[in-house]
Amino acid sequence: MSAIRTVNTTETKTGGYLTSLMIDQNEVLVYQPKDLMESDIINHGYSAPLLLVFGEGQFTGQDAVSYAEETRLAQIAQENGGTVIFVNPKDTWKTEEEGVYERVLSKVRVSQWGFSHGILYDEKIPHNRFEEMAMKRPGFDPVPEYFIFGSPVATYVYAKGAGADYFARNYLKEIKGQNAMGDLGFADITMTAVTLENLSVIPEVTCKDVSIVSVNNSEEINQALLASDNRTAVCDTLDVVAQYDAYIGDYKRWAGKIRKSVNYRKEGIVMRPQRMFVQTSADNVAPKVTRPEHEVGYVLFYGKDLNLHDPEHPVPLLLCFHGGGDTAIATAIIGQWPEIARENGFILCAVEMHLEVTATETLEIVRKLESEYAIDKSRIYATGFSMGGIKSWDFYQEYPEIVAGVAPMDATVDVGENTQFTKAWKVNQDILVPVFYNGGEESPLAETAYQEEKCLNRFKHTFKVNQVIKPYTCTFADKEQWEDKFYGVSGDTEVILYDPDFPQSETHVRYYRSTDGNIYTAFCSISHHKHEIRPYTCRLAWNFISHFRRNEQGEIEIIA
Repeated sequence: MSAIRTVNTTETKTGGYLTSLMIDQNEVLVYQPKDLMESDIINHGYSAPLLLVFGEGQFTGQDAVSYAEETRLAQIAQENGGTVIFVNPKDTWKTEEEGVYERVLSKVRVSQWGFSHGILYDEKIPHNRFEEMAMKRPGFDPVPEYFIFGSPVATYVYAKGAGADYFARNYLKEIKGQNAMGDLGFADITMTAVTLENLSVIPEVTCKDVSIVSVNNSEEINQALLASDNRTAVCDTLDVVAQYDAYIGDYKRWAGKIRKSVNYRKEGIVMRPQRMFVQTSADNVAPKVTRPEHEVGYVLFYGKDLNLHDPEHPVPLLLCFHGGGDTAIATAIIGQWPEIARENGFILCAVEMHLEVTATETLEIVRKLESEYAIDKSRIYATGFSMGGIKSWDFYQEYPEIVAGVAPMDATVDVGENTQFTKAWKVNQDILVPVFYNGGEESPLAETAYQEEKCLNRFKHTFKVNQVIKPYTCTFADKEQWEDKFYGVSGDTEVILYDPDFPQSETHVRYYRSTDGNIYTAFCSISHHKHEIRPYTCRLAWNFISHFRRNEQGEIEIIA
């Protein structure tokens, strides 16, 4: 399949952008409505629905914009920071051969850089060690090309008339194709949901677990759809927003399986992207960062009924940091942190591209939020996954007096190093910070003390700072003789818990008592757990760290 080397992007009268590109011989139009979600700095690639339209025939640019606005597909895209993608046949859908859907999905890709107006420009320039590794892979194409910016995990197809007939003839089945979420080869790219309007063919449905919305179809067609092993709704007219809320938007396809997700608008969760300029700190060595200041994006999540402006009842703040290969919204969503925030009455602040934002600079975001909302300054916490877990450790060692607890997950660097793999400007030696740490027992990366010595050094340092009674005298060389396989030292209290979503796994939490008799330190390991985020673990982490606050004297207090 040929690479996309050129595109044509124009601004529309609606305040959005329309991009025309060719995927082999099929023209594809990508419409980004007027941006309400700061999508030039906030990466919505993993979270926004992929809205594919197969219409009656070939859409012109103006036809596409009008259709998206009139049907309110534009509203769905706009609320989620996404686009509406119109797929045109080479001639007519009646004569079009099977294969268009697969070719379009193969040109959908997510990256942390180079996205604008729903299009990704793959610059082929390494920005960090992850992209440097990618360049060494076999088959790497050094010539820049364009992609549609997005992820196939939420592929929602809207097909009408001849386009619906084409889709029904060819794609109401499980579909394998090039996985555009990385160099993973062929994978399941079956749509998550499909709306079929004005069909004229009797469909044969062999796919499973797909949400199907039948609009203005005959009784015979509806019976064929209803007889399938899918969630099927029969409607007289197209109502994109209502049908998205009722039948479509609650589902995504992860690793070939349909999973329940959350429609934040419907569930009463506010997602508010924001941006600000911060002063570039002296310890920021990220290559793309400008001086003396640079712009940072972040996303706030909270329950819509939460009172953010009552100084008599200030709300806690949890900083959330994403992994090196994903995004602020992706880490928050996968961990179900927005739902946890709504249930527990706090603000979640997920910082975008935090690898280019130091802990010092992140504090400017905190100060801005404190000036805008009634933030409980005694209850500021930090968590993160993978590289975001390391950023949580940055706060532990550089700004311990700010946080009342941290929950690093699935990663650490050695004591004295930071997220940018340089020497930290400060290393906490004696300020107590409650810690809930989690590691995967089967991770290919260094997460527990058993896996790498730098992890052991971090946990030994945590014992010292948090004044844990038990001595941490074990060494990496004698790990086969440790009393605890993964952390070296057994807990004063230990519990084995079971995640209902992963019943084969044991969640083993070790609690360590400090010299004042209280427990501020918890190390967790999970069996059959690789390098991943699990909502159950995030809830355990919040339940632990949320019991602490830092008073005006800088001391940690336990909240009854």
